[in-house]
Amino acid sequence: MPTARIATNEDEEALWGILEPMVRKGGTYVFSLDKSKESLMGYWMGADKFTFVVERDGELVGTFYLKANQEGLGDHICNAGFVVASAAEGQGIGRWMGEFAQTEAKNRGFLAMQFNFVIKSNQRAVQLWKSLGFAVIGEIPEAFRHPDLGLVPALIFHKKLTNE
Repeated sequence: MPTARIATNEDEEALWGILEPMVRKGGTYVFSLDKSKESLMGYWMGADKFTFVVERDGELVGTFYLKANQEGLGDHICNAGFVVASAAEGQGIGRWMGEFAQTEAKNRGFLAMQFNFVIKSNQRAVQLWKSLGFAVIGEIPEAFRHPDLGLVPALIFHKKLTNE
C-alpha cells in the first residue's frame, strides 16, 4: 500500500529520477523537452505548492503537488500536478494519488479541484480523471505542441470537493 508525505530537499534526486523521464519523453506536460533540473525542481518544489512524494515498499513511485489555482479570491479552488514513476506505471499509483490528493485538498480547505491543461491525447490521464468524477468543462483547441502528434487540444477538468 502506498503512503504519501510532504517532499523535502533530501528527496530532490529521487524526484528528478521520476520527473526527468516524463519531461524528456514529452506528451504529458508543457515543459520543454530540455528543461533543466534546477528549473524543473524550482517549479515542482515551489513555495506556492504542497509537494508530496509517494512511496511503496521504501521506493519512490510517484509525486504530486497541490496549490491554489488562483491567488486571493480564487484560492479556494486547487490545482494539482501528478507524475507516476516509469517503473510503476499501470499499477494503480495514479488513481491512488488522485484519491489521496482530493482528500488532502479538502482537508486543507479547498472546495474544488481544477486541472487547467490536461492534454487530450494523454488518454490515461483523461480516463483517470473522468473515472474519479471530474467533468470536462472546456477544451482549448491546438493548445499543445505534442512532440509526435503536432497540435492537440487540452482539456479543463473540474470537480467539487464538498459533500452535497
